[in-house]
Amino acid sequence: MDEKKPIEKKSGRRKLGLVVIILVMFLIIGAGLNFYIKYTREKQKQIALEQQKRLEEEEKERLRKLLEQKRQEFLALIEQMKKFFKEGNFAKVRELANKAFLLAKEYDFPTDEITRILHEIDIRNYRARLKELQSLSQDIFRYLYVRTEAFKVPDWPQLHTLRSSIIKTTYENEYRVSLMIADEQAKEIKKGVLPKYNYMSSKAFLEKGIDLREKHHLKISDEESIIINTQNEFFFASKELRKDTIPPNLYR
Repeated sequence: MDEKKPIEKKSGRRKLGLVVIILVMFLIIGAGLNFYIKYTREKQKQIALEQQKRLEEEEKERLRKLLEQKRQEFLALIEQMKKFFKEGNFAKVRELANKAFLLAKEYDFPTDEITRILHEIDIRNYRARLKELQSLSQDIFRYLYVRTEAFKVPDWPQLHTLRSSIIKTTYENEYRVSLMIADEQAKEIKKGVLPKYNYMSSKAFLEKGIDLREKHHLKISDEESIIINTQNEFFFASKELRKDTIPPNLYR
């Protein structure tokens, strides 16, 4: 019985040692496995990041090439606009400008050159209109129409001189027309045709003409003094007119 006890103690120790060894092995294997899993995850994460970065770079390159392609299209449209502008085909220029504006809006291209070309078209069109109005202003009786249309043209530096000249001409024409009517009605006075009406109307048109001349710094016409003399002759020769036009209290 006593011999068996040491044997059992040794066997128990061996079993305990074996368990410890197994536990240590499991711990080592578990730690290794955990490290491997973490390593694998980090590697996969790194691979995914690198792949994402590569895709982003590829996308950037694709967008860069697309942007360059659209830029070339945009520049080509502007060159075509210049070509048709020189040919005077302004309708085609505006058509191309609309396409260029759409590209500029989508890809944030500068529109200064498009705007400049369109502005040049407007200048040419307005200048042509002013030339028409300048020709029409040769008819002095069309002063109001010509002036109204001239005021519709913007007072840009490139158009200012011609526009201002035409507008001044319309005032000169209105001045001449006012004197012309005043003179015609003054002549009717001498004929005895509605003397009172023609006298008052002649004076009104003469005053209108003088106001225009003074306001717009026009050159005085010799007709003014002639008309005034005619009006004065009739006024002092007509007792009835003096009676109707001079307030009674002046005689008191």
